[in-house]
Parts: sequence; C-alpha cells; structure tokens
Amino acid sequence: MAIINVSPADNLTELIASAAVSPGDVLLLADGIYTQSVVIEKNDIRVISQSGKAIFSGFFVLINGFILNGVTGTLIYGVEIRNYFQNGIVVTGGSANRIVSNRITVVGGTGIVITSSAENLVWKNRISEVGADGILMISGSTGNRILENHISDCAFDGIETFLSPDANNVIVENDVRGCGDNCFEIFGINCFVYGNKAVEAAQNAYLVFSGPYTALLENKGLISGRGLYVNISNIFAACNSMVSNGGTGVLSLNDYGIYQENLIENNGNSGLLLSISADNNFIFENRIVGNDPADITDSGTGNTFLKNQTGPIFPPIVCDKE
Repeated sequence: MAIINVSPADNLTELIASAAVSPGDVLLLADGIYTQSVVIEKNDIRVISQSGKAIFSGFFVLINGFILNGVTGTLIYGVEIRNYFQNGIVVTGGSANRIVSNRITVVGGTGIVITSSAENLVWKNRISEVGADGILMISGSTGNRILENHISDCAFDGIETFLSPDANNVIVENDVRGCGDNCFEIFGINCFVYGNKAVEAAQNAYLVFSGPYTALLENKGLISGRGLYVNISNIFAACNSMVSNGGTGVLSLNDYGIYQENLIENNGNSGLLLSISADNNFIFENRIVGNDPADITDSGTGNTFLKNQTGPIFPPIVCDKE
C-alpha cells in the first residue's frame, strides 16, 4: 500500500486506472479546485482530502462528481463536491464502499445515489441545496448504513429507499430539514429507522410505504405537512415524537401495525388517524395530546387501544432524550 500525493492538475480517473495505483493505495488530495469527474473502477482505493479543502467543482458542465462503478472497499473522505449538473457521488454495483465526512452542495440532481449496491456506509456527510434527493437507494440496494448525515434544502426527499427491493437498510441519527417532498421516504422492506430528526417537510416528515416489517424507533418529526404516514403492514413504531405538524401526527392506512409509547402532540387534522383500511393495529401506551380536531380518529376495524393518554397538553414527554 502506498500514499500517492495528488494535485488539481492530475487526472484522477486516468491515475486510478493506471499501473501506478494498486488496490489499497491512498490518494492524498492537495488543496485546490479539481474540475473533473472521477470514475473509480478499481477496488480498495482510498481518496482523502489532506486538509478538507480539496474541492471538486463541475461548474454545471460536468455531470457527476464521483462514480464508483462496480467496486468494493472505496473510501471517499473529507472532500467538497459542488456545482455538478446531476449528482455528487454515484455508487453503482459493488459493495462495502465508505462515503465519509464529505460536503455536497448545489448539484442539479441527488447528493449521493446508491444503485444496485449493498453494504455501503454513508456517514457524517453534509448535503444541501440539491435538485432531487439528498441520499437515494434504488434498484435493489440493500443492507446500506446511512448514519449521522446532515441534509437540508432538497427539492424532493432527504433520504429515500425507492422501492420494496431496496430492503434491509439502516438509517440512524440523520438530521434532515427543508425538503420539498418528504424528509424520509422509506419504501424498502424491513428497514430500520432510528434516532433521526425531520423538520419542515412539505409533505411528510416520514413516509413509510410499500415494503412491510420496517421499524421506526425514537425518531422526531416536526413542523411538517404530516408527521408519519404509514401504508405498510406490520410496522413497529415506538418512542417517536410527532409534534406540531400542520396535518396529521400519525396517519395509518394499513394493518397489523404496533404503535407504542409515541408522543403525538399539537398536530392538525387529528393526532392519530386510522383510515378505513387500517385494521387490527395495536395502539399501546402512547401520549396523544393537544391535537386538533381530535387526538384519535379510528375509522378502521379491529384496532386495539391500551393505556393511551389523550387530552390537553402537559408534561412529561415520552421518550425524549434531550
């Protein structure tokens, strides 16, 4: 393994493809503006900004910042990516790549796209002012870890698993704000969504749709069109806080879900609304208070309620760790 010093004058795509770079090598980026798109088709390449001032700019002419094509073990760390016509980073195929502590801003499409790829880590990135989604998993992307990212000002969704085959993804402790559609759009089967914060989504703080068995634990949804919109069977939603949303705090359109120890407070169009298709759900030990016009509206069949608190707002707050 070697450390190879790189300057903005170097063509990274050609360098990585050459015999001068082997799997396991570290490309150490000097400060400066890199006007290029980088294609990586060699495993275990580590691309690191020496001081956090390596800036990749497409000047709205180049399409994508980085493309990881069918590779495993790539690390992209500490770079700034901006002004690309489409996407910041695209991971297609392959697995177990690490996208860590980068800043992606002002791109026409999506900040990070993961397509037909598995077991990637996307950690501590800052993504803002994008023309589509912040982070998108699509075309059967499974088992990815999306952790502690800060995402703001997306035209569409903040973090999205696109369809049911985008399954078993882990989405933990992300902060997503100011999305034109949903902060979190979870369509994949059996995803785990924990400790996230969603603020000011035009539609839903959390949209959970299509794929069953997803678990949502200790998330917050605030000041959005709705808090949590559920249209899957067998959801487990516990210790979430859906507060001060313009529409419904929690809207369920499906069956056999468990809603336990959630705080649903000060929302419009009911706190918890179970539609005519929402049957056989278990609503247990929730605090559903101060919602307009009703704390609970049950239009379904066979839903079971146990030890829920309703009525006016007063402390304590359920599952608040702050």
